[in-house]
Amino acid sequence: MRQKQYILHSLIIEVAAVLLASMIAFQVCNTFGIRMSLLPFVMGVGYIILKLLYHLCISIARHIVDAIPPSLLISVKKSAKEKTLPLTSSPTSNCEEVQKKRMELFHYEYQREQQQYRQQKEREEDIKLNAILKYTRDTFKRFDLDETEIFQICESVRYFVTNRQVLSATEIHIRKHTSLTQISLKNFAWNIAFQYNIGGDMTTSFVMATFSEWFTNSTFDTIRKNLRTTTGRHKIEIDENILSKYLI
Repeated sequence: MRQKQYILHSLIIEVAAVLLASMIAFQVCNTFGIRMSLLPFVMGVGYIILKLLYHLCISIARHIVDAIPPSLLISVKKSAKEKTLPLTSSPTSNCEEVQKKRMELFHYEYQREQQQYRQQKEREEDIKLNAILKYTRDTFKRFDLDETEIFQICESVRYFVTNRQVLSATEIHIRKHTSLTQISLKNFAWNIAFQYNIGGDMTTSFVMATFSEWFTNSTFDTIRKNLRTTTGRHKIEIDENILSKYLI
């Protein structure tokens, strides 16, 4: 491939030299009144002079290049490479930068939406818990329980729905009151557990731990089988819609 390029390059130079020598010979003959029969001789002389000038220029150029320090040539090549490199890599780097900024923006928006979602869920849970606690207070205010006992029941309910566990160790003991029956207390516990989709086993444990004096002679299985009583009239009835009544 290089040999073909070299031959083509040499051929172009020769043709250009012949044409230029012909033009110069014609002008010389015309200017100085030289006979046209001598035109080939004049053209040959002009051709030789042009070739000599061509080789002279090449030699001068080589001497100039050889005189330049190698370190300067290397720095010039590096400078030229640095100037051309951004032009070739610019579209790719710009695309990567845009993609990176898009990913950062997407990540930021996702985190912000997740935070807003968590805050919204926390607000909803707080509103729901406040409604449950208000239902608890209003329910037991109708009976002869004192304020400390109602407070302890509310704390047990709060722990029950928040942790899905039973608060067994309490500072305030809830005394047995004849105005409250086992069925009413089980209905109350079921109403609370239903709002949070808490299972029967955990609800049974909550009843037995919170109102222990009412269930001293009852077994776990017996209470578990009869958590929900809808027949007859009771002071605390089954109510699946207590939230709709207490949500503000």
